Amino acid sequence: MKIFLTYCIVFLACITVMLSCNLQNQRKLPSLEETYRRTDKLPFGAYVAYNKIQSIFKDYGINVVKRPFDATWNNIRASSLTNYSLYFLITKNLVLNDEELAALLNYVSAGNDIFISADYVDNKLLESLFCKIDRAGEIENEVHGKMRDTHVSMFFGNKINAAEYGYYYFPFLNHFKNYEQDFTRVLGVNEMKEPNYALFFLGKGRVYLNVAPRIFSNYFLLSGNNYQYFENVISYLRLDPQRIYWDEYYKYNSSFKKNNERQKNDEDEFSSLSVVKQNPALMWAFSIGLSGILLYVLFNIKRKQRVIENIKPNTNATVAFTETVGRLYFQHQDNRHVADNIITYFYEYIRNRYFINSTNSNSELIDLLSGKSGISKSETDELFKMIQNIQQRDYISDEELLELNLKIEYFKNQSDGRKFSRRKFV
Repeated sequence: MKIFLTYCIVFLACITVMLSCNLQNQRKLPSLEETYRRTDKLPFGAYVAYNKIQSIFKDYGINVVKRPFDATWNNIRASSLTNYSLYFLITKNLVLNDEELAALLNYVSAGNDIFISADYVDNKLLESLFCKIDRAGEIENEVHGKMRDTHVSMFFGNKINAAEYGYYYFPFLNHFKNYEQDFTRVLGVNEMKEPNYALFFLGKGRVYLNVAPRIFSNYFLLSGNNYQYFENVISYLRLDPQRIYWDEYYKYNSSFKKNNERQKNDEDEFSSLSVVKQNPALMWAFSIGLSGILLYVLFNIKRKQRVIENIKPNTNATVAFTETVGRLYFQHQDNRHVADNIITYFYEYIRNRYFINSTNSNSELIDLLSGKSGISKSETDELFKMIQNIQQRDYISDEELLELNLKIEYFKNQSDGRKFSRRKFV
């Protein structure tokens, strides 16, 4: 049995080494996570889009926002009520609470513009714009991994521009439906000629809403002449904004709420084994390793353990030690030695407690100790006189030794604020 187990372990180790070598030789693919961060140079970062905006609005400083919209609106409310500003928000999923939504609507109604590009847009915001988004087709393609050549187009006036801008990846199938045409203007369409980029008029401002954020990714903008599409998108924005804001907050804090669309989109769900599942070699290594562990458990299912000895519980030897020392002193009847120890410990207590040099028992020591301890000077003086009397004698009776101990304990307890019953012994 042991030889068989050894062979199994050696076999699994060889397989693991071979798979590891194979993984090292494989080409490492870049991350395809859709972050849309301004500093992210991965395929679906927004490094190119951010720098393109900087070049287009080179005469304006771009303010990077890392706070929720309600907090941002409180800071820029005064300036935004009088000066037109532009806000860029590109993210995978946009989820807003009631405070953030109210602040966004107030910002636009005051005469400012906001450009939003998101795959999922909060339903409360869509209701405020009187429109809906159909995401079923794009989600189905993402879940089943159907990639192909796809494109988008712009919409000029009442005609679709002939120019098409495309790349190879999941198709752009998200589109608007059931929108109010009196307050909406279509600006762009997907490959099915369905609107995916629209302008919504709200109060004195405008909401530019695009439902294909991958259009503004590094991968798309660096493919062919797709940068022209970005320039066409920017051309619809109003000129001369006094301030420009670039959002970085909702790229980190937008969590996709549980709804029917979330249940369909398995790719959005995070799993600790997602990386392993995406790589067949890692999946094989994980399966073989798990099988080896199961084999080891099956062959060693019988527990082997030595007999545990009974350990005697620990006994408290403090009482026995105290009794032994007490009997030792009682047998020798050396009261003078015991008294000297009591006095020595008392002087040590004075030094540690009140920081007083107790070498000499003079009037200055008595006055200082009485003042610090709160014990009357007469009682303090009486205690030290008793100590001096005992130190000058060779023989001390049991009653005198007990009286000395009681007086010292009384002094210590009274100075510490504790109650102590003082007894007199004659």
